[in-house]
Amino acid sequence: MEFKLNKTKVMRNLFIAVAFLLAGHILAIYLRLNTSGMSEKVPRLIIKLFNFNMEANLPTYFSSLILLADGILLALIGSSYKNTGGKYLHWLGLSFVFVFLALDEMIQIHEQFTAPIRNLFNLTGVLYYAWFIPYVFVLIILAIAYFKFMMRLPKHILKLFILAGFLFVFGAVIIEAMSGLYYEKYGVYSHTYYLMVTFEELLEMSGSVIFLYALLHYISDSFKYFELKFEKK
Repeated sequence: MEFKLNKTKVMRNLFIAVAFLLAGHILAIYLRLNTSGMSEKVPRLIIKLFNFNMEANLPTYFSSLILLADGILLALIGSSYKNTGGKYLHWLGLSFVFVFLALDEMIQIHEQFTAPIRNLFNLTGVLYYAWFIPYVFVLIILAIAYFKFMMRLPKHILKLFILAGFLFVFGAVIIEAMSGLYYEKYGVYSHTYYLMVTFEELLEMSGSVIFLYALLHYISDSFKYFELKFEKK
């Protein structure tokens, strides 16, 4: 059986899915802010399914699956280099990071850090959502550890990696910090707050999709034959 992937079509279809989720989210926010009482079952269902600011719904599962797909592709690249005697540890390390991010997105591990860190250091303002402090610290360590690895990548792949990373980090950290500042000051889920949440999630999703495209691009450029075999034992 032969299974082929067209990297451009994959990215296009994933962004179509992102657009669908965005449309659902906009409708959910409209209903959230304009439906009084929320006694109707249909509005409540739409809000539950599509609101970017809620957990365990379609946007959450989509983001988790894309991050997991990134992790799997990284593992496949690392395994291929390992089998051929090439350098593979950086690829497998990145695979671990993305699998963790997928799990984190699914069960919101990072949220557990917010209250303890905020209370311990009495943080306010842009540090109100304090969970990202240890994550940024780990990110800096990874950036230092992976600098030489990144510089060895083909330039077009490096540019895609940087673009994907910038979008994801800007959404997950910068916009998250701004939304934390806003929520601490006003304490309400307003149009402004939901606008920031929308941009945050869109940037994260876009970064994940572009990184997936970059990995597929790297595979097609670097491996003449890339086969996945299942052996019977």
